[in-house]
Amino acid sequence: MESPDPFHPAFRFVLAGLATWRLAFLAVREAGPAGVMERLRAGAAAGPLAGPLGCVKCAGAWIALPMAFFVGGGFAEVLVAWPALAGVVALIDEWLKPPFEWREEADDGVLRGGRGDLDGPGPSGEAPL
Repeated sequence: MESPDPFHPAFRFVLAGLATWRLAFLAVREAGPAGVMERLRAGAAAGPLAGPLGCVKCAGAWIALPMAFFVGGGFAEVLVAWPALAGVVALIDEWLKPPFEWREEADDGVLRGGRGDLDGPGPSGEAPL
């Protein structure tokens, strides 16, 4: 006789979503134990894994596939759970980004003068005074 599953399907989904985000974040933004992930990213920089290891959302989309099997069910459920778990990764990644902060550049001269607004020829084609 088969033992009953101790995890509710919703709990499996939440657990898989958090694990998927954690593994994606580790793969993309952390050095990992003994710098393993850092060396993996450096080695994959010119290969086909450079893209998926370049952003948390990309890595999350691929890490979500095996996690979708943990969520369980048949083929149709796995096909639905895969993008749903990738969506969880995208949401968590967006939530954890720092808020937008406006920063003025020191002196880029755009719409503020500073570098000589009249350095070029005027509308009539004559040089500035």
